[in-house]
Amino acid sequence: MKRSSIFYLALLAITTSIAVIALPVYAQTSGNVTVGGGPPNPNANVTTAYELLQQEANQTGVSKSTIVPLSINTDLPTYSQGDTVIMTGHIRDPINATAVTIKVISPLKNLVFIGQLSPDADGSFTKTFAATGQYWKDAGNYTIIAQYGLYLNSTASFHYNGGDGSATITKALNGTYPLQSGNQIYNIPYIIKGGTVSSMSIFAQQYTLEIALNTNANGSITVTLPRSMIDAKIPPPPNPDANLTGAKINTAGLEDATFIVTDGGKQVTQFSETKNQNVRTLSIPFSKGDSKIDIVGTIIVPEFGPIAALVFAIAIISIIAVSAKTGLRFMPKY
Repeated sequence: MKRSSIFYLALLAITTSIAVIALPVYAQTSGNVTVGGGPPNPNANVTTAYELLQQEANQTGVSKSTIVPLSINTDLPTYSQGDTVIMTGHIRDPINATAVTIKVISPLKNLVFIGQLSPDADGSFTKTFAATGQYWKDAGNYTIIAQYGLYLNSTASFHYNGGDGSATITKALNGTYPLQSGNQIYNIPYIIKGGTVSSMSIFAQQYTLEIALNTNANGSITVTLPRSMIDAKIPPPPNPDANLTGAKINTAGLEDATFIVTDGGKQVTQFSETKNQNVRTLSIPFSKGDSKIDIVGTIIVPEFGPIAALVFAIAIISIIAVSAKTGLRFMPKY
């Protein structure tokens, strides 16, 4: 071998050795185990904010980041003298023994109502008060101010048609309907004015909750729906692989969609809603003589009704029978 070749080989070996010595060794961590030497990663067991939100969404079906800290709504946009105002609201992060303060301010900036209430464990609350009495005379837009703690507040407004100050009251009826969905019974709280609730029914194939009413005046119904029973979500982009494998879509973290509400087959657009991680509360107006309100979502329990399950079972039995007679194979024979 020529001396020049030997020289170049030796030079290459020295260069390679220097490069190997100069290369740093990076530790790879998996949990709290360190692989490849080096100091342990101090953040190995630290849960990031994103991971916390994802865990929360997987447990509840909705992330706190999509829920406002404090929200309030009224059941109707307009009231007359003697009407009962139904206000619903939700606190995202309730604190023990902290009450919600409610104030109602007239168009002339006068205080016409003040009260306090204790929210439920999940932060939900409802307050009713009558638009009647000596302070309820001026027509115009009234403002509700909800205060929670020192820094959290929310407002809502409604129109009052004015009155003469007399004390007339149109009462609201509070009730709970035991609704069976799948193998579980859900106690659905509601408040109704101008009628009564005859029944509530689940139609799983149509993702619909039907409320049958007996109405004797114009009014409204405020109903609290558990997300575990019915919900409305914006669907994710189509996934052909999921259709082939039959994989279920994980709805955790999907953005909330608006329920479709119909009254006697006609769509209702002027309804209000408040929500938290567990429930969604809808206030829906109706007219005298109306008898049926449908609430349509995208998720419902049970997800498949008995007819769909029967069709699925028949399809499986038919495939087994055909394969037994014809020798049909689903896997290639080697």
